[in-house]
Amino acid sequence: MNGFFFRFAIVITSLALAATVASAQDTRPAEQVYKNIKVMKGMPAGQMLPTMHLIKAALGVGCEHCHIEPERERDDLPAKEKAREMYLMMTAINRANFQGNPVVTCYTCHKGHRIPEGMPSLPAPQVAEGLEAATQPGLPSVDDIVAKYIRALGGETAMRKVTTRVIIGSQDLPTGPGGTVPAPAKLERSLKAPNLVSDVYTGDTFTMSTGFDGKVQWTKAANGNVTSLAPDGVDGERAARAAAFYEPLTLQQQYRTLVVEGTARINGKDTYVVVGTPAGNNPERLYFDVRSGLLLRKSTYIETAVGPSPFQVEFDDYRTTGNGVKIPFVIRMSPAGPRTELAPVSTLRITSVKDNVPLDDAKFAKPAAATR
Repeated sequence: MNGFFFRFAIVITSLALAATVASAQDTRPAEQVYKNIKVMKGMPAGQMLPTMHLIKAALGVGCEHCHIEPERERDDLPAKEKAREMYLMMTAINRANFQGNPVVTCYTCHKGHRIPEGMPSLPAPQVAEGLEAATQPGLPSVDDIVAKYIRALGGETAMRKVTTRVIIGSQDLPTGPGGTVPAPAKLERSLKAPNLVSDVYTGDTFTMSTGFDGKVQWTKAANGNVTSLAPDGVDGERAARAAAFYEPLTLQQQYRTLVVEGTARINGKDTYVVVGTPAGNNPERLYFDVRSGLLLRKSTYIETAVGPSPFQVEFDDYRTTGNGVKIPFVIRMSPAGPRTELAPVSTLRITSVKDNVPLDDAKFAKPAAATR
């Protein structure tokens, strides 16, 4: 169930209303897709919108701060040229000091303010909630943390007795430009071991589906268009890992390295922080409740031209499904998707679960595109 983490990313692309948005997989240079690109030439077009979302959040401004709607390519506003100057300054600092890695970003100085603040705000916090030093003594091993997690979910024996699952729930899906318009939808999710998934979302004005057929992640949009992720891309690799029915049992095989980094305070609970680095993908942080052993949060990021853009999922309200296996009945995505704006949040609430329901493999096959 926790595999929902990255499968959701493709839903956002399918629901976005801006027809001119480049696909997240679009590797063409930005200047071949967008007009009047001056300082971000060569950047993959698929990074353009996440980059703009990150700049917007870092400065605490709206799109109209730099752009004139609907002709965003125009240079009428002085702030747009200033943004270009700041981008060049930022990249120059990173080249000179950090081998070109995006260590210094817009957020480094702005932190949500249009004009960076030059001194600390008062009262200054005495203890910040977050990650503590990784050198803390007495931390458990990765093996111990994962073993406790599996026991907390009901144990491997109970988990493997379940081979299919059908979940009914509701979710506010992000739609519109940047995913800022929530659309309530009913969700029916079908899962079958070892790695078959089918999600059907039904709203007042749309029905769409997404799934994993054992090889690729696919989506059938509300207009009938069918697309799939490249299996060797970042999103495709994430989707493949997330589709594992027994994902908690295969956790240690999903990452090239797993390291206990320290502890953190998450929503009032102490957690162990485990950093997993998949082959050819960005690191992911997993936060396990010290007391219960349950996974409370999973976070990572996507790359943009102005630094990493964060994405996290929180798992809450764990309950048994009737077969002695626990799953989270509330899942919160923040932001609403890896490539939406950073402000919107999307929450999935499960209302019913049925295990070991007969499911035909054909249910998970990539559908044919609608004919017109």
